[in-house]
Amino acid sequence: MKKKIMGIMILLVCLCLIVLGRTASAASVSVEKIAYVDTVTKSLVLKFTEFSEDGYTYTVKNMTTGQQLTGSVASKVTSFSLPLGDSYVADTKYKLVLKGKNNEELTVYYYTGDAVSGLNMVKNADESLRVSWNLQNGSLYQGYYVQLAENADSPQASVVSKAEAGNQTSKTLTADLLTSRSYRVYVIGYRKVGKNLCYGQGIEGTFNYAKKPEKVLGVSAVPNSNRAKLSWLPVTGASYYRIYKSTKSSGKYTLAMDKVTKTSATVTGLTGGKKYYFKVAAVGAAGSRKAVGKKSSAVSASIPVVAGQVKKVKLMLDSDNKLALTWNRCTNATGYRIYYKKAGETSYKKLANTKNKVYTLDALDSGTKYSLVVYAYTKVGSKKYLSSEPSRTITFTPSKYMNKHYNKLLANGVRTIGYVGKTKCIYTKKKYSKEVKTAFVNYKGYSSSTPYLIWISHYTQQVTIFEGTQGNWHMIRTFLCSTGKASTHSPIGVSKISYKEPGWFYENTKELYVSHYWGRNSFHTRPLWNSGAVQDPTIGKPASHGCVRCYNRDAKYIYDNIPIGTTVVSY
Repeated sequence: MKKKIMGIMILLVCLCLIVLGRTASAASVSVEKIAYVDTVTKSLVLKFTEFSEDGYTYTVKNMTTGQQLTGSVASKVTSFSLPLGDSYVADTKYKLVLKGKNNEELTVYYYTGDAVSGLNMVKNADESLRVSWNLQNGSLYQGYYVQLAENADSPQASVVSKAEAGNQTSKTLTADLLTSRSYRVYVIGYRKVGKNLCYGQGIEGTFNYAKKPEKVLGVSAVPNSNRAKLSWLPVTGASYYRIYKSTKSSGKYTLAMDKVTKTSATVTGLTGGKKYYFKVAAVGAAGSRKAVGKKSSAVSASIPVVAGQVKKVKLMLDSDNKLALTWNRCTNATGYRIYYKKAGETSYKKLANTKNKVYTLDALDSGTKYSLVVYAYTKVGSKKYLSSEPSRTITFTPSKYMNKHYNKLLANGVRTIGYVGKTKCIYTKKKYSKEVKTAFVNYKGYSSSTPYLIWISHYTQQVTIFEGTQGNWHMIRTFLCSTGKASTHSPIGVSKISYKEPGWFYENTKELYVSHYWGRNSFHTRPLWNSGAVQDPTIGKPASHGCVRCYNRDAKYIYDNIPIGTTVVSY
C-alpha cells in the first residue's frame, strides 16, 4: 500500500514538472505585422500588433556569423526601427526574436539588400490602385509583397491588404479591397532561405485613396418653418454626404450643405411660400482627395409661410396683478407656444399654447428658477409650424422677481396711445389703479422743478396730478380728459407748464383756463358757447386738435394751483 501511494506521488510530481516545463517554454504568437529592411539607415523595421503590455526584449542574430545584439523596448510600443550599425552586412540573413514578459514570442527573419526604390501609387479609372516601383538588383529577391496599413497616422501595423507581386515591378489592387481613407503603402522584397521566409529591403509611402460611393437612395424631405429636414439610407464607404438644392426640379442645383456625417440633416434659410427640390450625394474622402458619387433622385418640399421671431418678450403683471409674460404680436402667427426649463435642466418642455400675447405664469412654482422662451406658430391645414427662431430667453425666479421688481412690473403695464393711420386711435375706457399710477411716475424717475408733476395718459384718457419729489410722488387728483385725434394727435414726451391765459375767445365759442405745456398745446376746458353752455361735450376719448380738454373744474384747478415750471409727462 505504501509503495502504491509513493508511486502515485511520483507520478504527480512528474506531471507537475511537465506542466511547469511547458509553461516556462516560449509560446509563439501570431500577430499582424509589417517587417522590412531599411537600407538607408541599415535598420530592421518592425510594426506589429501589441502582444505584451509590459514591454519586450529582443535578440537579433546574424545567421552567417552567429553575432547577436540584444536589448529591450518599452511597453505599449507597436513600432520600432533597430539599427544594426557595424553589424549590418549585405546579402545576409538575420533572425529577430521579440519576446514579451510572459514569454510570448514573435520571430521574424530578414534578408539584407538593396533592391526597391521609386515607389509610385496611382488610382485608376475603375477605382483600383496601381502600385509600382523600381529594381536595382532584380535577382536579389524572389518576389515582392504589397501591403496596405489602414491608417497612415498610426505607427501600428493594421494590415488591410497583403498582395504578392511575384517578380513583377507593379501590382494593381482591385477596388473591392479598398475604402476611402489614408493608406500607408509598403513594397517589401522577400526571399526564402531554407525553410524561412525572410523579409528584405522595403520602401513605404502614404496615399490618400478616395473611392466614389454608390448612389444615395431613400431620400425624403419634410418641410418646416424656413427649413426642411432631409433623411436617406446610408451608403457603404461614404465618408460624408453633400446636399444640393434648387427651386426647379430640372434646374441648376447648388450646394446647400457639405460634410454631413449623419444620414439626416436640416437645410435652413429657405423662403416661405417657395417649393424646393433636393438631391443628396455620397462622398468618399481621404486627406484632400474627394470622390463624389452620383446624386440621388430629386425630392421636393413646399416651405410654409410661417411667423417670424417673437419680439419684445418681458415680464409684467396681468389685470389681477399676477406675474405674466407678454410679447408683441407676430405677422402670420396663428398662436404662440411657451417653453420652459428649470435650473439645472438641459432641455425645454412645453408650458402652454395660447392665441393671446399675454400668458399668466401662476402655474409655475414661486421658488424655482426658470428659463422661458416663446415661439410663434402658424397653422397650415392640420399642422402647426413653429417659427424657426425662439424669442429671447427670460430667466427668473417668480417670488424673487416679484419682490424686487413689483413697481417695475406695474410701470411696465402702462402703455401709450396707438394710432392706425390718421383715422383711428387705440385707447381704452379702463383706468389704471392709484398703485399703478404712482408706480409709473416713481419707477420712471420723473422730476419737476416745482412740488407738482402732471401725467397725461393718452391710453386711458386721464390726467393725474402728483405732489412730492422725484421718486416720492403721491397722487392728489385724477380726472378724465380728451387728447388729440389721430389726425391731430397730442405731442408725446416730457415738457413743462410754460405760461397761462384766462381763455381763448372766438366769434361764438371759447375755451377757458388755458395752461400751456407744449407750445400752443394746452390744458383747457371743452369748447363752450359764449353763453357758457358746452359746445362739444366729448370727454374720455380723443377729440381735440392737439390740446388736452378737461372738465371746467379740472382745467380751473390746474390754472389756479399748478405753478409755471411744473413737469408734464405726456405718454
